[in-house]
Amino acid sequence: MKTLTDDNMLHIASFLDSVDLINLAQTCRRFGSAAADTEWPRNAWECLSLVEHAAHQLIESAPTHEHNWVHKKGRTTWVEVYHELLKLRAPPSFNYILGSGIRHVNKKNHVYVSLQEQYRQQQVQQAKLLIRRKRSRSISLSSSAVSCVAIGNHIMSHGVHFVQFTMTRVEKIAFGIIRPFDEYWIDENSVDCMGGFSPFESWSDMIDATSSRRKNWGESNVHCCLYKTFPGTCEWTDWETTFQTIDDWCGMQHALEGEVGLLLDLDAGTLAVYKNGRQLGVMKDGLSGEYCWLMSVQGSSNSTAVQIKRGYIPNQSLFL
Repeated sequence: MKTLTDDNMLHIASFLDSVDLINLAQTCRRFGSAAADTEWPRNAWECLSLVEHAAHQLIESAPTHEHNWVHKKGRTTWVEVYHELLKLRAPPSFNYILGSGIRHVNKKNHVYVSLQEQYRQQQVQQAKLLIRRKRSRSISLSSSAVSCVAIGNHIMSHGVHFVQFTMTRVEKIAFGIIRPFDEYWIDENSVDCMGGFSPFESWSDMIDATSSRRKNWGESNVHCCLYKTFPGTCEWTDWETTFQTIDDWCGMQHALEGEVGLLLDLDAGTLAVYKNGRQLGVMKDGLSGEYCWLMSVQGSSNSTAVQIKRGYIPNQSLFL
């Protein structure tokens, strides 16, 4: 190992992901600590370990749009920042599903979700059984309509992000963004949500579901914002003072089938809508902080499958 210079090791480390970099840092002081032969006083750069140097170089060498996705804050390490970048590089998928009438088409690949009334009936029966066993929670199981959401895996806080949703003709569906949920809240409340779930229904539930991440919301009071595919309106909420605000916007059109694209620009604080590759306009501004992609169906719906995927921004060569 002594014959390998730090430059050699940095080159080797550039092929590792964030988890492997952490494992490398734990193997010996050479990788996990700052250079011992550096004279005092050291500057901030000299205090970085070899692994931290490697993570920083990997971030700096990323394409500009990816580099803008992540920012180092406070005592956050460069390995942690690189880990966030890798998560944003992963293909978009629906990490969590809540409510009735929805399921992942493939349990290993969460790119597709399927909406069918038969799933709602199955989920309601399962929920009833679980409630009888626990006897500590009550949920409403009377609604016959599909009421559900699917939440994306990306947590976006900086830069520009683009996603496409593909669907067959479907009613009462909306696409947009929502504040990230706490995983423990989803685990504890997934049974309660089998009777139906709406991001606009309960302020207290939404505040509880996102409590640990509120410090990352920034100054924006737009905590959930959806493009309602029919009639094309913008629906949003602050979860505190208003139940649900419905706005018309310049370029508003319906989109009952095909592809709906969303361009989230967190540098400008805007959310723009695309219909089958054509930009309709900026639907909402004043956005800041962390958001995830969201699909929501509230009300009766015909059976369909919805896909989430990356794509080229129309009229640009940028693949996000």
